[in-house]
Amino acid sequence: MEKRLFLSMNKKYTLLIIVGIVILIVVPFIGNIRINLNSLFRHTSDPHNFIFWQLRLPRTLLAFIVGSTLAVAGLIFQNLFKNSLATPYTLGVSSGAAAGTVLAIKLNLALPFLGLGGTYVYGFIGALATIAVILAITRIVKSSSIYTLLMSGVALNFFFSSLILLVQYLLDFTETVSVLRWLMGGLTVTGYSEILFLVPLYIFFIVTTFLLRHELMLISGGDQFAQSKGIDVKKLRNGLFILVSLIVGIVVSITGPIAFIGMIVPHISRLVFKEDFKAVTFMTVLMGGLLLVLTDFLSRVLIPPVEIPVGIITSFMGAPFFLFILISKLKENHA
Repeated sequence: MEKRLFLSMNKKYTLLIIVGIVILIVVPFIGNIRINLNSLFRHTSDPHNFIFWQLRLPRTLLAFIVGSTLAVAGLIFQNLFKNSLATPYTLGVSSGAAAGTVLAIKLNLALPFLGLGGTYVYGFIGALATIAVILAITRIVKSSSIYTLLMSGVALNFFFSSLILLVQYLLDFTETVSVLRWLMGGLTVTGYSEILFLVPLYIFFIVTTFLLRHELMLISGGDQFAQSKGIDVKKLRNGLFILVSLIVGIVVSITGPIAFIGMIVPHISRLVFKEDFKAVTFMTVLMGGLLLVLTDFLSRVLIPPVEIPVGIITSFMGAPFFLFILISKLKENHA
């Protein structure tokens, strides 16, 4: 029985990996302009060469890294807070990073870092401010319970959303268009500077998640259960909350807010692999990246030559999913 289950799991892993590789290879070739294979190895002045190597391929890679990161962040938050709706987007981290970036645009602040644009740094600072306020609240009320962290995050989400609206109101027309497009979420890049910056952070984040998968599985069973197994729940929750928030803050500062990836993917992973948390984590990493790659692909090809901001598409997918989870949970509670 165990051998049969092991073989079945291996088949699922293999199928996921093969599908993922095929998607990553095929997607950069498809778009409004068909890429000629022969042009890929010509001089860089060839338009097809530039479109593939400098626009579509880095965009596909960035989509995979960002989607995978947001999905894993959602998985961690849902386990830490034992709440199906807990994601960086709903807990104020994304809003804090967005508010920092929007303020930087309004105040014309620039602080380039490692070849990246100046506003990225302020998005990170916005996420850092969110963490600082939430941790300050936990010290004031002398509680770092799930309820305290969740409610603090939700309140900050409303505050930063209001701040963003205020700044938008004060912007001139040109700035408003720029900020509005950024707030819709996008993966438009030229070259590999953003990817080279994110790859080390991404690898560190994914490896850390796999190393702590046992602890995450135990804490999802309840604080008392995790403590009985020798886990310092407070230290683990606060440490992972800070780590995830900082990583998400960096991602959001580059791409803008991209909602619901962190909510949808962990749920689908659990439906497929049930209680096998290692398999759930693996699928979340892979499927999160592939889902955003495919979503970004749709944003490029649905209404040519116009590109739909990817954040709009994820919101269209995520809103019904959010309601589905909410209704399911309410039915369970009243059953």
